[in-house]
Amino acid sequence: MKKDPDCEKGRNVTISSVRHDEVSARQLDEILRDNPLYKPSAVLRGAILALYEMSPKQRLDVIIKAASHARDD
Repeated sequence: MKKDPDCEKGRNVTISSVRHDEVSARQLDEILRDNPLYKPSAVLRGAILALYEMSPKQRLDVIIKAASHARDD
Protein backbone atom coordinates (compact mmCIF):
# COMPACT_ATOMS: atom_id res chain seq x y z
CA MET A 1 0.00 0.00 0.00
CA LYS A 2 1.29 3.43 -0.88
CA LYS A 3 1.20 6.33 1.52
CA ASP A 4 -1.39 8.99 0.85
CA PRO A 5 0.56 12.21 0.15
CA ASP A 6 -2.38 14.31 1.34
CA CYS A 7 -2.70 12.47 4.66
CA GLU A 8 -1.43 14.18 7.78
CA LYS A 9 1.61 12.39 9.18
CA GLY A 10 0.85 10.65 12.45
CA ARG A 11 3.14 10.57 15.42
CA ASN A 12 5.29 7.51 15.84
CA VAL A 13 4.56 5.57 18.98
CA THR A 14 6.58 2.46 19.61
CA ILE A 15 4.78 -0.54 21.03
CA SER A 16 7.66 -2.71 22.13
CA SER A 17 5.80 -5.98 22.31
CA VAL A 18 2.44 -7.63 22.34
CA ARG A 19 2.06 -11.00 24.01
CA HIS A 20 -0.13 -13.51 22.23
CA ASP A 21 -1.48 -16.80 23.44
CA GLU A 22 -1.70 -19.63 20.92
CA VAL A 23 -5.27 -18.74 19.96
CA SER A 24 -4.60 -15.07 19.25
CA ALA A 25 -1.33 -15.88 17.47
CA ARG A 26 -3.18 -18.33 15.22
CA GLN A 27 -5.95 -15.79 14.61
CA LEU A 28 -3.40 -13.13 13.64
CA ASP A 29 -1.67 -15.57 11.28
CA GLU A 30 -5.01 -16.36 9.61
CA ILE A 31 -5.77 -12.65 9.18
CA LEU A 32 -2.32 -12.02 7.69
CA ARG A 33 -2.77 -14.91 5.23
CA ASP A 34 -6.05 -13.37 4.02
CA ASN A 35 -4.19 -10.67 2.14
CA PRO A 36 -0.45 -10.38 1.45
CA LEU A 37 -0.72 -6.60 1.81
CA TYR A 38 -1.72 -6.91 5.47
CA LYS A 39 1.03 -6.22 7.99
CA PRO A 40 0.82 -6.88 11.75
CA SER A 41 0.95 -3.14 12.48
CA ALA A 42 -1.97 -2.46 10.11
CA VAL A 43 -4.01 -5.27 11.69
CA LEU A 44 -3.33 -3.83 15.14
CA ARG A 45 -4.36 -0.34 13.98
CA GLY A 46 -7.51 -1.85 12.48
CA ALA A 47 -8.33 -3.58 15.77
CA ILE A 48 -7.84 -0.33 17.67
CA LEU A 49 -10.04 1.51 15.17
CA ALA A 50 -12.75 -1.16 15.45
CA LEU A 51 -12.72 -0.89 19.25
CA TYR A 52 -12.74 2.90 19.07
CA GLU A 53 -15.82 2.89 16.83
CA MET A 54 -17.77 0.63 19.21
CA SER A 55 -19.99 1.87 21.97
CA PRO A 56 -18.31 1.88 25.39
CA LYS A 57 -20.41 -1.17 26.37
CA GLN A 58 -19.44 -3.14 23.26
CA ARG A 59 -15.79 -2.19 23.76
CA LEU A 60 -15.89 -3.30 27.39
CA ASP A 61 -17.49 -6.63 26.45
CA VAL A 62 -14.88 -7.37 23.77
CA ILE A 63 -11.94 -6.43 26.00
CA ILE A 64 -13.26 -8.51 28.90
CA LYS A 65 -13.80 -11.47 26.54
CA ALA A 66 -10.24 -11.17 25.23
CA ALA A 67 -8.81 -10.82 28.73
CA SER A 68 -10.73 -13.83 30.03
CA HIS A 69 -9.37 -16.00 27.20
CA ALA A 70 -5.84 -14.87 28.03
CA ARG A 71 -6.26 -15.89 31.68
CA ASP A 72 -7.50 -19.36 30.72
CA ASP A 73 -4.03 -20.37 29.46
